[in-house]
Amino acid sequence: MIAPLIAAIEAHMGANPPERMAVAVSGGGDSVALLAALVPYCRDKDVELHVITVDHGLREEARDEIALVTDLCIRWNLPHHVEYWVGWDGQGNLQAAARDARYELIANWACANRIGHIAVGHTADDQAETFVMRLARGSGVDGLSAMAPRRIRHGITWVRPFLEIERMTLRDVLRDAGINWCDDPSNLSHDFERVRVREALAVLNPLGVTTGKLVEVADHMARARDALDWQTFLAAREMADVVHGVISIDLAKFRLLPQEIARRLMLHTLSWTSHSTYPPRKDAVARTISAVRGGGTATLDGCHICVENGMIWVFRELNAVKDIVSEVGDMWDDRWVIAGPEDDPDFEVRPLGYEALANIEGWRNFGLPRAALAASPAVWYEGRLVAAPFVGLDDEWSAELDGGKDAFFAALLSH
Repeated sequence: MIAPLIAAIEAHMGANPPERMAVAVSGGGDSVALLAALVPYCRDKDVELHVITVDHGLREEARDEIALVTDLCIRWNLPHHVEYWVGWDGQGNLQAAARDARYELIANWACANRIGHIAVGHTADDQAETFVMRLARGSGVDGLSAMAPRRIRHGITWVRPFLEIERMTLRDVLRDAGINWCDDPSNLSHDFERVRVREALAVLNPLGVTTGKLVEVADHMARARDALDWQTFLAAREMADVVHGVISIDLAKFRLLPQEIARRLMLHTLSWTSHSTYPPRKDAVARTISAVRGGGTATLDGCHICVENGMIWVFRELNAVKDIVSEVGDMWDDRWVIAGPEDDPDFEVRPLGYEALANIEGWRNFGLPRAALAASPAVWYEGRLVAAPFVGLDDEWSAELDGGKDAFFAALLSH
């Protein structure tokens, strides 16, 4: 019965699997089934397999689950590592915080051990449950789209080979192979939305609203999302440009865009400029689009949006970067690397600011809004301005945008 699971892994890992990879195993049925299928797959493909478990420190049962995973690793002669989370402060959404921490802890461990691929055991049931949860929140096309079988997060490629396989199938495989797993008691607690959704789906199943059907709809939404992203990419190529990290968009052409394409282009522009983890709220984005279509100004997500000379300009807001300081050669504002003839540690990279800009002759000739230049990176030494690459002050210094200007357009087609 395990052969279809191995086939699913082969389909998602491709013809050239990595020399070493890891699998995240909690001890639950989904991840244990993934581990059981990866063992023969990796031996056949000569892939070095590692096992990683995260203990969130929230449940006493976690010790038994870790012990089960350890026993399986001893049985299959696999290295097993456990990471411990101690970062919960009791604030916000516990499940979301634990999930984010889990990804970060695993990614940090993987990077330290030169592992670039991590397999995780998300199933078709996870797809269906997530779809219903997002439907209840009124999500749009993106939110209702199927999970990607491969994605990059924290510099690691995460692979989900079981997204088309239902949870019950995985447990049948484990029973047939005589492999034990642990059932998390929190999966029965109505305190969690996912548990309530799971029970609701059991009620809807006789009506034809099955896991398979919901996964099929999510796949349809993913294809619709890809089509919208492609149209947004074409619109960006036609009307947008990147100058010193500042995005300029032709206002007349932007006004003619369909509402959804305009929304996607603006949202991407803001997110790419600010590097925020989470996008701004849709109502705030709608107000910003309305403002610029009318020739107005807005600030959102650490960005300044204005209209000048028939162009929409989007760039970092000075207040968002005024306290960011880095050394020469380090990344400033997660976007810029400043290089020059000297690397004295007393040199600092900070924003140029309005006062220093006013003292630079001819700054208007560079064609960028005053506020954009004020928020641009500059080199300082003991409070004295040394270089301002955006306005040509000292040509021996340069400011390189991480990924270059093409990264703005390429990111429109990536998930």
